[in-house]
Amino acid sequence: MSAKDSVHSAVADSERVQAPAPWEPSICNAPLWMGGSPAGHCQAPSYGHQLPARYLEEVRGWSHPIYCFGHACPAHGGPQADEVRIFQDGLTNEGRRMWCAVQPDFINLHESHAGFDGNPVVAVAKLRAAIAKAEEAKP
Repeated sequence: MSAKDSVHSAVADSERVQAPAPWEPSICNAPLWMGGSPAGHCQAPSYGHQLPARYLEEVRGWSHPIYCFGHACPAHGGPQADEVRIFQDGLTNEGRRMWCAVQPDFINLHESHAGFDGNPVVAVAKLRAAIAKAEEAKP
């Protein structure tokens, strides 16, 4: 048994922590810096992954958002508590990123509405159209 195997086997499966899904609440992973050196992470409450740069530019008017891997608080480009969640989910037919937009109360694709597109702004529009269509179909 190698040293690598012994380290991994020392952690029981019950002790492993699973990262929250992109639409689940967590804490902000935005890196903080002080005097040019790393100073930890933001750790503020976050409600989903950082929104795509194109969405931040077109909807919020941000020209150069800082990059945050994973969850981000609203101050670092993450969604507000009541705002749609947008995350990458596969690729378009052209091989570009496919974005999925969901509501804050998202459960899964069978029980909740979602919008998909290569442009995150269009994905949100498709989500809103799907919600409107479902509302019209109600008696």
